[in-house]
Amino acid sequence: MERLNDVLTVAEAAELLRINCKHLYRLMAERRIPFVRKSGVGYRLLRSQLIAWLLEGAEPATGWEKMI
Repeated sequence: MERLNDVLTVAEAAELLRINCKHLYRLMAERRIPFVRKSGVGYRLLRSQLIAWLLEGAEPATGWEKMI
C-alpha cells in the first residue's frame, strides 16, 4: 500500500513522474523540484511533495463539458 509521505529514491521518483533519472537530476540541480540530500544515503524525495509539485503547474482541463 502506497502512503502519501513515502520516501522515494531518485529512480522511484522518476518512475512516479514518468521521466528519466537524468531529467530528474537536472530538475534537482536547478532547484526546480523538492528533494533532500542526506549524507551517506544520497538523494531522497517525498511522494507528497512531488504530487504537490505536479499539481502546482497544472492547468485546468477545458472543453470536456461539451463532450459529455
